[in-house]
Amino acid sequence: MNIIVSIYIKNNKIVRVKSGDFRTLKRYDDSPIDLLKKFEDVGVKEVYFVDLGSAKFLEKNNFILLEILSQFSKLKINYSGGLRTMAQIGSAFVAGASKVTLGTLPVYDKHKFINCLMTWGNKKIVLAADTINGCLKINGWKQKTKINIFDHIAYFQSKGLLNIKVTDVTRDGSLKGPPIRMYKKIIKKFPNLNLTVGGGIRNLNDIYKLKELGIQNAIFGKAFYEGNISFDDVKNYIKN
Repeated sequence: MNIIVSIYIKNNKIVRVKSGDFRTLKRYDDSPIDLLKKFEDVGVKEVYFVDLGSAKFLEKNNFILLEILSQFSKLKINYSGGLRTMAQIGSAFVAGASKVTLGTLPVYDKHKFINCLMTWGNKKIVLAADTINGCLKINGWKQKTKINIFDHIAYFQSKGLLNIKVTDVTRDGSLKGPPIRMYKKIIKKFPNLNLTVGGGIRNLNDIYKLKELGIQNAIFGKAFYEGNISFDDVKNYIKN
């Protein structure tokens, strides 16, 4: 199983929030560039870059930092946050993104999302299915919908979708453990999709549990920033 480090960015600084609630925002001193280089050195291949400013406050996309990170690191960057137009998505790829993750756009404009799959290919486009109690949450997790996560994924799978990223919003940044039961249901229903999961990972043991489930990719962040997962842990996991 591939492990992916997440960096949440606001004003060029690494931050974390719990379940998308900005009242819980915590800033970290790590330089994004230095941190990515350190993860590259221990064998990590991919980073999940969440542009919180554009995702939650409709600020201009931070493509400048995205370009800098892509130039100074060999890590593949999956960029997410505030991508609403084809022009923005194209700019993300020009700035160095290897993939983009889209959660709100597919809800508001299904045809535009399908056009993204056809324009850039289904290997570069990831559907974010972020959920509370089985229903999607969008717009930087500020808006809850009545859209069922399984119906949503099934529709786009029928249109050529390959990659999905699933997060239980209540677990994100919580260190409460991943929602194993939900992941089992998704794997059973969509065995042919490339599944990335995130949220709730407490330590390396949780990562091994996800690997045993047959999940292809797992995003971790808070557990590292709070000291529950070390660079040595990451290095040893990748080696083994």
